[in-house]
Amino acid sequence: MKTNEACYEVVVAGGGIVGATLALALAQTGFRVLVVDPTPPTFVADDAPPDLRVSAISSTSVALLRRLKAWQHIGDRFCVPYRRLETWEWPSSVVAFDAISLSLPELGFMVENRR
Repeated sequence: MKTNEACYEVVVAGGGIVGATLALALAQTGFRVLVVDPTPPTFVADDAPPDLRVSAISSTSVALLRRLKAWQHIGDRFCVPYRRLETWEWPSSVVAFDAISLSLPELGFMVENRR
């Protein structure tokens, strides 16, 4: 019996940053991958107003995206490096990271979510 149904080795639930990266990495290693997401991807023109929703992408994640040849598709206009990160929950529990103390040019990049 023949069927027109496609066969996939991996189904990824969610096409956001993590799901899309996983799907790309698996596809580049030869897996047949299907990404399932209830929201279809949308095209955002380069001259569209800035998206105020951003994600902090660590330097390690940027290195992965570079290896996958995906980082080159994020325009310089839509990301900016960050060199210091500070988190706190209480005044007495502050944690700060600094690129200089880690001998890095930056900790990562702030990237518009829709780009």
